Amino acid sequence: MASSADLCIELPYGSQRLSFSIPRDNLLAIAEPGEVTPAADVTAAVLRALREPVGTPPLREMVRPGQKVLIIIDDNTRPTPQHQILPPLLEEIAAAAADVQVQLLIATGTHRPLTPDEIRCKVGAEVAGRYPIVNHAWNDEQQLVYLGETPNGTPIHVNRLLTEADLVIGSGGTVPHCLAGWAGGAKIIQPGVCGEATTSRTHALNMVSPMPHLGRLDNPMRQEIEQIVKLVPLHLMINTVLDRYGRVVHVVAGEPGRSHRRSVELAEAVWVVPVPALADIVVVSSYPADIDYWQGIKGLFAAELVVKRGGDIILATPCRERIAGTPEHVHSMTALAGLPSKRIRHEAERRGIRDLAGVNTAVVAARINELAWVSVYSDGLTDEDLRVLGHERATSIDDGLRHAFARQGPQAKVLVITHGGETCPVLARQGQA
Repeated sequence: MASSADLCIELPYGSQRLSFSIPRDNLLAIAEPGEVTPAADVTAAVLRALREPVGTPPLREMVRPGQKVLIIIDDNTRPTPQHQILPPLLEEIAAAAADVQVQLLIATGTHRPLTPDEIRCKVGAEVAGRYPIVNHAWNDEQQLVYLGETPNGTPIHVNRLLTEADLVIGSGGTVPHCLAGWAGGAKIIQPGVCGEATTSRTHALNMVSPMPHLGRLDNPMRQEIEQIVKLVPLHLMINTVLDRYGRVVHVVAGEPGRSHRRSVELAEAVWVVPVPALADIVVVSSYPADIDYWQGIKGLFAAELVVKRGGDIILATPCRERIAGTPEHVHSMTALAGLPSKRIRHEAERRGIRDLAGVNTAVVAARINELAWVSVYSDGLTDEDLRVLGHERATSIDDGLRHAFARQGPQAKVLVITHGGETCPVLARQGQA
């Protein structure tokens, strides 16, 4: 039972809330998204973005009669409310010209395909019933077309629907991203609708990078992704900024690079969160990235930036689909379990493991295990899953804290990160709250 000197804190956990207690004197800070005012009218915000884009003509000037229009949207691992974004987008296309053929492509990257029910939930019943919608299949060579190489030698294999369309529009969300620095923009193409060879090459850049990428646009993976988009049809990008509740705050459309940079500037007020110092213990929810560990590890990326070496991280993540939704990724993680982070890439090469996205996740998990003690509260991950990942199980957040205080001492300072799947915590500058 918590004493009067304890603080009761809640974390989002899937569709639930988790409660736990921390002594007041031990709490360093609670890092949570900034409070911002949501858009009063989402439809109006979308239409304004399409009519006043950054670096391109208005959408109505881009649409021609009889065109094939392809709209690429993010999948259900992202909270972007496509059911709100798509109706005004489709109305604007219909108002621009007659006989336009519209098709939707779900940018699954290397995730599993969405089910029909998940598609309806993502786009809305009316859109799902009116337009053809397909899942990208990253491992189906028949769906892919080769478009050459980047200057750095990355082979570009993309979904052939992009090359068959006259106008390609992307729609996704802008938040800090553990590998590409920031989600949104060019990520709708890579890894969104690319093949394995392309995605493996860009993820390998993360493995050899000397610093964490979260919140950094000047990282080699983001730079390579944007090189890819220069050679792939993407005529207009819609970038949506959400608040902590999933409400639309800003919509920025236009040329992929310029519109994305503008959306990042707007998103920083929500998702870049200053903290006063490194913590001995970090309690972090991976919300809203929690369908599996492939997403849930984003909470560890956030904690990695603000935990002391040798400290403790307690991760809360449901992971109802366990380690990953695709067997290739699960195999890569399992095959490389227990190896030191610096050996994993070479061992993967020796064994001929081609799934470098999975190898990269194995490297990150091992790297964070070497930085701090990691315990996980999860309904979905089994004991065997946690053994593969090298993490301990916490039967509750309070249980994880008991073990963490035993290691770190009774004076240990605790940082709580409420939305670790999308938050970029940064050390506050002197004089910054």
